[in-house]
Amino acid sequence: MYVKIDRNVCPAHLAFCERCLGQFLKYPMGYERRCFEELQDDGQETLTIDLHTGDHDVRLVLSEEERLMMAGEGWATMVDFAVPMYRESESEIESS
Repeated sequence: MYVKIDRNVCPAHLAFCERCLGQFLKYPMGYERRCFEELQDDGQETLTIDLHTGDHDVRLVLSEEERLMMAGEGWATMVDFAVPMYRESESEIESS
């Protein structure tokens, strides 16, 4: 399965985001969220996630075991950059 996610379209904080994606990772055929730009069955046994968050683009290719592990531990543990808990809106940045 292939999923393209743009985290920037959802204002939820990181803990909610990780829980939301965790539900999808547990139940990929029955859970889709508003941050999903593309979801397709590509016939692969692995789950490929192209994740856009902030200024970062990450590709995760997960086996079933890795998918279930990430569902419990959260996706932020699988990337090589610090993911902020909260994101400032553009209007907050412009007024700073």
